Amino acid sequence: MTKLTKKVHRMSSAVLDGSYGPDRDKRIAVTLLPNNMIELRPERTQRPERIALIDVYRYALRCRANAEYLAKARVAKEKKATRLAAERQARAEKRLLRD
Repeated sequence: MTKLTKKVHRMSSAVLDGSYGPDRDKRIAVTLLPNNMIELRPERTQRPERIALIDVYRYALRCRANAEYLAKARVAKEKKATRLAAERQARAEKRLLRD
C-alpha cells in the first residue's frame, strides 16, 4: 500500500442540516493528512476540526456495538411486553370467572 505523502481533499455530497446554525446548507470538506489525521470543516470556512484516524475507527466500532446492544434490548423489551400483556389478560380472565 502506498504511503500518504500529500494532503488529499474531498467534498461531501450531503449538506449540513439546520442544527448546525450558520453552517446549515454547507457541505463538509474532508482532508486526509499525512500524519494519520482527518480534518473536517464546513465548505468556505476556516474552522477545521481534526481527529486521529484511530479515533474515527474507535467511534465507528462503538456505534456498531451500541446499535447491536439496542437491537437486543428492543427484542427483550418486546418479549417482556408480550409476557406482561399475557399475564394481565390471565388476571382479567381469572377475575371474570371468579365473579
